[in-house]
Amino acid sequence: MKEISIVELIARNFARFAAVSGVIAVVVWLTWVMLDFEHMQSGFTLPQSVY
Repeated sequence: MKEISIVELIARNFARFAAVSGVIAVVVWLTWVMLDFEHMQSGFTLPQSVY
């Protein structure tokens, strides 16, 4: 097992954490959008009560 520096170890862990959190964020966002489309068929239009 070769020696790796603390900085490299931290960088690898941070990169892994960033990748996993990015994938989780995309999945959560897609789930939210799909549920939003199911419940709100009108889309992203403003409510007419603004006038």
